[in-house]
Amino acid sequence: MIVIFLHGQEICNARVPYEVLLRTSPLPAGQQVDLQKLSFKKGLSNRTQIKIIRLARTISDLQGCSRITDQSIWAAVKWNGGA
Repeated sequence: MIVIFLHGQEICNARVPYEVLLRTSPLPAGQQVDLQKLSFKKGLSNRTQIKIIRLARTISDLQGCSRITDQSIWAAVKWNGGA
């Protein structure tokens, strides 16, 4: 599980600044392209895309994965109502 400390405090995925989230859990180019294509097709906002990335990071954490997996992104999209 990835634990992020900011200013000496542990921060959960839902509250970590977006820039820090991407720095600690970057999406590979293929995942970025897939998420952008889906977002364009479904008309998802940037804010919704960020929520999906945060949820995917949490799902990957719960699965014990150090990186965001493709499966966690699609699960996050489904749970977010984007599928």
